[in-house]
Amino acid sequence: MKKRFHIAWVLLLLAINVCANERRGVFFQSKEVGVEERTGIDLTKNGAIKYEGKFSIEFEISFRDYAERYGYVFRLMDKEGEHKIDLICKIDEVSPDLLVLVDKKETNLQLGMTSEQKKLVNVWYKIRLSVDPDSSEITLQFADKIITDHIPFPETLKLKWGFGCVEDFGRGIGEVPPISVRNIKFFNNDCLSYFWPLSFTDGTTVRDSVRGKVAEVINPAWVVEQHQVWKKIRTLGLDEFPQIAYNEDKEEIYFVQRTKKLLKYSLNNGSETMLPYASGNPFYEEGQQVFFNKKGELVTYSEYRKLSTKFDEKTLSWNNSFDTIAYLPKYWHHNQLLHPVSGNYTAVCGYGFFTFFNTIRVFDEDSCTWSELKMTGDRIGPRYLASLGQSQKDSNIYYLYGGVGNEDGKQIFGKNFYYDLFRINFKTNQIHKMYEPRLARKINFTPLNSMIVDDARNCFYTLCFSLNHYVSDLQLYRGSMLGDQGLFFGSKIPYTFSDISSYADLYRWRSHNKLVVLTMHKKPDGKFEVNLYSINYPPSDFVYDKPVHLDSFVFFDSIYPMLLAVVLLIVGVLVFLLIRKNNSLRKNKGNESRLSEILSGSEPKTRPEGKVLLFGGFQVYDKRGKDITYRFSPTLRELFLLILLFTMDDNKGISSATIQEYLWPDKPESKAKNNRGVNIKKLRSILEDIGNISISYDGSQWRINHSNDVFCDLEYIRYVFTSNDEQFFVRELKESVATLSRGRFLFGIENDWLAKEKDDITRKIVGKLEYACRILDVTEQASLIIQIAEVIFMFGPMNETALKYKCKILYMQGKHSLAQEVYNNYTKLYSKQYDENYQLAFKELVK
Repeated sequence: MKKRFHIAWVLLLLAINVCANERRGVFFQSKEVGVEERTGIDLTKNGAIKYEGKFSIEFEISFRDYAERYGYVFRLMDKEGEHKIDLICKIDEVSPDLLVLVDKKETNLQLGMTSEQKKLVNVWYKIRLSVDPDSSEITLQFADKIITDHIPFPETLKLKWGFGCVEDFGRGIGEVPPISVRNIKFFNNDCLSYFWPLSFTDGTTVRDSVRGKVAEVINPAWVVEQHQVWKKIRTLGLDEFPQIAYNEDKEEIYFVQRTKKLLKYSLNNGSETMLPYASGNPFYEEGQQVFFNKKGELVTYSEYRKLSTKFDEKTLSWNNSFDTIAYLPKYWHHNQLLHPVSGNYTAVCGYGFFTFFNTIRVFDEDSCTWSELKMTGDRIGPRYLASLGQSQKDSNIYYLYGGVGNEDGKQIFGKNFYYDLFRINFKTNQIHKMYEPRLARKINFTPLNSMIVDDARNCFYTLCFSLNHYVSDLQLYRGSMLGDQGLFFGSKIPYTFSDISSYADLYRWRSHNKLVVLTMHKKPDGKFEVNLYSINYPPSDFVYDKPVHLDSFVFFDSIYPMLLAVVLLIVGVLVFLLIRKNNSLRKNKGNESRLSEILSGSEPKTRPEGKVLLFGGFQVYDKRGKDITYRFSPTLRELFLLILLFTMDDNKGISSATIQEYLWPDKPESKAKNNRGVNIKKLRSILEDIGNISISYDGSQWRINHSNDVFCDLEYIRYVFTSNDEQFFVRELKESVATLSRGRFLFGIENDWLAKEKDDITRKIVGKLEYACRILDVTEQASLIIQIAEVIFMFGPMNETALKYKCKILYMQGKHSLAQEVYNNYTKLYSKQYDENYQLAFKELVK
């Protein structure tokens, strides 16, 4: 019991700990605004900080690019102003980048940053300043660099402390460097006295999480906003339709025009360089047929002439003497890359002359010939306007998401919107479909040409827009690698889409840790406008939940810890008692009895926020309703499913030996045990955020237990479909069908051990749904039977029971042509699958 109390106490402390780093940090407005609008933090607005003996301050800082990066980072001073410590930022090519002044005098505390550190902006570094009056030593640490100087400083003082522009400190010049700061700490004799995480708030005050000391933020701006709001960085005007290529190494965008000149734009310094053609012309067809090859040369190619030409930036010449004509391209709106193995330009999918393509074609610059790669594995449906991105872990792997097309490739058959994800391995020439959509989208959308893959988070980022509107918006979309789930978030970018005369793409600006979006469209005067936008990476979907304000309460520094401790103790005891009560309920009732309480009507029938969804893929939501599927790596997901499904099998659970047999059969027992322990620990950490769900071990079997605040769709379906109460089964049918309509069981997840489990579950579900069709009244409950038939078709497209009931009901409702269409589609599929004609005639089926 004592051990459990300690665990409950630790969990409580973790739950009330500081917010995630993604929402922390003050963004200091610097020379881009007037002096009166610049940012500062007054940490001692409501009283000085007293120290006795040695003290240290610590915080994290990030720099952003600006022409002049000079200013005061922070100032410490006593109340009388006799003693001061200033940290000054002066990043340039000649002087130290960080220097400390003590009592207005220069010191040896001067540090230079590496060229790489100066180049990389929006990257967090730790700074620590330690003062030891006994030894008269002051130490400055930046990242892994440490320097010490012998400087006397008083044994005890009451200090005022501020960052950036704080007028009360006598600093009227308002020199604020372009920085961001978070996680400010103050230590006295190695004990943490104050800690300001600087989490986002909609006000101008922030609290220290140790004693509750209030600090004031002057002209606040927040780091998280830089990860949510797109900022326009440039508008460019061009006389002709440009072909656009991004040189990621130099972080420059080239706009190739058909005649006279090209424009080069540098993201790093914002310069526009016009390069007039001294001789030659680029090949020009009004599609994006320009790229940087493996040697870093700018190349354009012609599908018609089967030739390519290169641009020599030193001589401003194209090595092509042919006149260029603005043809419509044979292939455009394709995805492009340099082949990871050969380095040759490679085009994926595309569109041209009323045809959608699914080919992967490679261009040989030397012979100016195209060849089609022969791929094995899954087939990509013909499409254009898809999104392509390279894995950061394995350069041989690319991911292709979405697009528009159809399975026949002919535009006359209409357009379908794809939301599937493919993994393309260019080393093995294999394609693997990772998932396809569970349900049709209510609103169709189309992604940009490029995506940014984040392997660590099992996700990718692109932007999407509506293809059905000329004037539309681009918005960030985070897709999952694990299943068909995604999230739109962040501010929107206006986008005017026209198939022929518009373009948009997404780039990674690595040195600034940003994403860049480019949009281009034709203006009424026939010229073209290009707009560039940027956002800090990774983009954030953080939503601010306004806390309960405590302004009416007066917390003194001396009594705040005591009050907090008393509150925590009371809450901790309550948590412990609830855990013990839930454990008792779990032992006495088990998961099924808890579910029956909800379904029987003794509790309100509402879906909890915490969910484990297995139909239509694998998806998990925490107790706040946030999708946290991305936290499950493939190994964690498989371990979780093993324990969960074995637990559902009459609460048998699964042994350690069986887990090893499934997950680590080639590992010795000691390594398998270590792997299991590490992953169980990670899994338990995730489960804490879902709700009252946990992993237990009784010495022989692992099990997953949970209470009513966590919903599992498979558990719900099993309970309803195995009930002997027919009235209850019928009453729950509508809800059950809605649950199943999300998609097939664990769709998109393939494991050898799962195959039999999937077959068994599918067989039982289809059998029960067929039974439902037989017991329901085809007149009064026709709509429900149609829905049931659709779900059966999803699990088994060749199911005759579903065909019979769907066609019969449609026919009874007078929808004869629709019934005939359902029948015809079925018979075509039947003939294709079984290589014989379906025997039952339509009239026999519906009579």
